[in-house]
Amino acid sequence: MAEEPGKNRGVLLQKKLQAIPVALAGILLVFAVIAQPNLSLFTGLWHIQLSEAGLITDPMATGGVGAALLNATLVLLICTLIIRSMKLPFTGVTFACLFMMAGFALLGKNLVNIAPIILGGWLYARYRREPFSQYIYMTLFGTCLSPMVSFLLVHLQPVVRWPAMVACGVVIGFLIPAVARYTVRVHQGYNLYNVGFAAGFLGLGVASVLKGVGVEFEIRSTWSWEGHVLLCIMVAVILGGLLVTGICLGCRSWRDYRPILRHSGRAVADFILMDELGPCLVNMALAGAVGFGYLLLLMPLGVRLNGPLVCCILSMAGFGAFGKHPRNIVPVMAGAVLAKFLLVEVPIVAPGVLLACLLCTGLAPISGQFGWYWGMAAGFLHMTIVQNTALLHGGMNLYNNGFAAGLVCVLLVPIIEGIKPEPKE
Repeated sequence: MAEEPGKNRGVLLQKKLQAIPVALAGILLVFAVIAQPNLSLFTGLWHIQLSEAGLITDPMATGGVGAALLNATLVLLICTLIIRSMKLPFTGVTFACLFMMAGFALLGKNLVNIAPIILGGWLYARYRREPFSQYIYMTLFGTCLSPMVSFLLVHLQPVVRWPAMVACGVVIGFLIPAVARYTVRVHQGYNLYNVGFAAGFLGLGVASVLKGVGVEFEIRSTWSWEGHVLLCIMVAVILGGLLVTGICLGCRSWRDYRPILRHSGRAVADFILMDELGPCLVNMALAGAVGFGYLLLLMPLGVRLNGPLVCCILSMAGFGAFGKHPRNIVPVMAGAVLAKFLLVEVPIVAPGVLLACLLCTGLAPISGQFGWYWGMAAGFLHMTIVQNTALLHGGMNLYNNGFAAGLVCVLLVPIIEGIKPEPKE
């Protein structure tokens, strides 16, 4: 009988956790209808499903602002249902995964191109004779290679495009869990985007094979300028909702929130399990607000919110439940901005630079573990490396910044440990 109250609290907590991605989907859906309150919402959605999706592709330019938000809504709901069907507890990694799925549905993922990859992950679990629940997060993160699926769908002859698309996606989904399990040992948990690192190598291999049989990849970018004001309101609603919900759930003072900042963020850093839901939601809001605030500062220079930039904000907010907090992400972003001014010969408002300045925060654990100065060094190095990595996989890895972050870890962490053998706890 003594265990009953604790069990009831656990059930209640899970209901609250499961309600958050559903609420996010509801917000995305409302703004989708506001943006496109006519049949073009559905025709645009269909167009997004059958279009290219490589770096940097903004589905808002392909099918419209509302259609892109509807695509994100459907991707988020389906992934939420898949996780719930496995009766997995919702934790920080769940939030990180679902917010990334919703976000990158605004930067290349769609229902058609993620489905074969998820099927491949399921087949891998069957091959291993293990529950698919052990691989579901790696598989969902592994949908970052979905542009390869879309590329084959768009560019091959009608007779072979669908079988080739499905086969490619299944192979990716089958292999990504095995590769991701290995790469986490390479960067030792200092890259929060581990599957992006794994996908970079797998994408390099698959792209090389396809190039060997005559397939040529072209990196084509689309960048929308529509819907800026509406997207700003939507982002404010999402971040404000996380903040208010976190406050209502118990994080009402600096004293309640401060414990999160003591964590380095090195994986596995699940803030829901370590610091409870209220402080975690507040941290998610603040982590997303850092990215949103950075973009607001650049708006006088011509920056306007669109699919890829909203994707970055949602990704930062999601990993606010799994490793990121303002103290460990700001130094990395500062280092990336510094590199832009000193080395990179492109404008600070260029699409690739904007994404790199926000998504370099996958290296936040280096800042949290070794100090802000090493965090700046990581961000600086990341900005220089990420400018070249997309060429290796033909722009087919949506988590290109995760791939670059892994390479930064391989280069920088041994140097740090050689100079400073005893990292800060």
